[in-house]
Amino acid sequence: MGFADAGGRVIKPTLQGGISSIYYAGSLIGGFLAGWFSDRYGRIKGIWVACAFCAVGVILQTAAVDLASILVARIIAGIGVSFILVIAPSWTAELSPAAHRGNTIALTFLANFSGITLAAWIGYGEFASYRIAQYTAHGVSATSYYNNGTGQFRWRFCFASQIIPVVLIIIGSFLIPESPRWLVKAGREKEAYDIIAAIRSNGDKEDAAAKREYQEIVQVVELEREHEGTNYIKMFLGVGSGEIHLGRRIQLAFWLQVLSMSSSLRRIITVEVQFQLTYSVQYGTGIASVVIYSGTIFGLAGFSGHRSSLLSACLMIVGIIGTLIAAFTLDRVGRRRTLYWGAITLSIILFIIGGLFRGALNNPDKASQYGAAATAFVFLYLLVFSSSWLMIPFIYPTEIFPTWLRAKGNAFGVAGWAIGYGGGSLLVPVMFAGINEKTFYVFGAAMLCYIPLVYCFLPETAGRSLESIDFLFASSSAFTWKEEEEYQKRMAEFDRNIEHRNEKVETVHDETPSAASEVV
Repeated sequence: MGFADAGGRVIKPTLQGGISSIYYAGSLIGGFLAGWFSDRYGRIKGIWVACAFCAVGVILQTAAVDLASILVARIIAGIGVSFILVIAPSWTAELSPAAHRGNTIALTFLANFSGITLAAWIGYGEFASYRIAQYTAHGVSATSYYNNGTGQFRWRFCFASQIIPVVLIIIGSFLIPESPRWLVKAGREKEAYDIIAAIRSNGDKEDAAAKREYQEIVQVVELEREHEGTNYIKMFLGVGSGEIHLGRRIQLAFWLQVLSMSSSLRRIITVEVQFQLTYSVQYGTGIASVVIYSGTIFGLAGFSGHRSSLLSACLMIVGIIGTLIAAFTLDRVGRRRTLYWGAITLSIILFIIGGLFRGALNNPDKASQYGAAATAFVFLYLLVFSSSWLMIPFIYPTEIFPTWLRAKGNAFGVAGWAIGYGGGSLLVPVMFAGINEKTFYVFGAAMLCYIPLVYCFLPETAGRSLESIDFLFASSSAFTWKEEEEYQKRMAEFDRNIEHRNEKVETVHDETPSAASEVV
């Protein structure tokens, strides 16, 4: 595509980066389109549209013949992926019980990380096959595909393999019910109650917990209807949102991602080869600097060539373990405390990696020892990161928005993810060129600065129903302690209203049992 020479060596890194980055331009467009479409037509139809964009993107990327075609293909693919990022977490949150919402969404991302890991090992397998071919006197059959490692088969195969999860998503969409919260908003209450009863009480429509959840949804949707006439600009500015304070929620969703500065399709630079790896990272946490320069760190430890690539692939397995840890701790520990312990631990590790990096530069004769220690901390860093700061920027936006615009609200989180990559991917190389290992210190200090921001402005959402979270933002103050005070007051009144509704239903049931089912 013009960014590498005949030997496969990158000669135009800006062009190479542009081909990757334009994917996020598509994501930015697709995120807002997905929010509008999903809130209007439903989660399942939104997933179908996502799969259509992804399938077209896969086909066009695989068949690309020049720079223009690959750029168009990646924009289309970016739109499709952003549809999934906006809709899938929101859909999962709306189907999950409050006590296990974080767990369920984390398990969803576990599947995502597993795909990333598979991509990493496919990339390593290609590289290993190429090296085997190099050491074979007459080559092996793989060389006819690789053309000594520079052929088109390598990248076309990687693009083409993405059609497999697209097909699996299409099949899965027929097995998962529509969001009951969206159905209530759309006026399809009976379908909504049937789904709630099915997933909460194995179809028992008399179950008290299912009835309460249904009535919470109905009551909150009724309260929210007066604010339905809005758009993205009004949402961002908080115009006309009254006590639900949409502007405040959007700032939280957007800046939580920008602070983290998510990026994906990062290039892990190894000593001998550029090993392409698909990976979602949060930039402001320092994860970009750790992952991008992990190849350099591995090289300091003496792990070069295929061993460095192997370590990079193993690094993704550590990410899977960390995501599993998050799945079993996020709801127990809570969102805020997870961010606290994650920030402190990540900050310490970043300072240690920076120190070891400098030690290796100052003591070339001991560079392998310093590099080996830094390598261990790179693995520890990803373990901690994936069990703390990786998940919450994606979970939080799915929880804090009202039912009628949850997908639209989540679109702002995806926008932060896309914008964060666009700016962040350019900044890290500049920082390393200018201040070298001090880049790690900058991010380490930044992590500590995030703690008071979380304490003051991010209210806890773990264990609370999606409907009750509306009351967290009813306070006129943006400080969490004021929001908690208002929450307690509103919830007491809300519980009284629910009890009153239940009494009415029970009264009707006593008089005419058949009518009671109609009320439900």
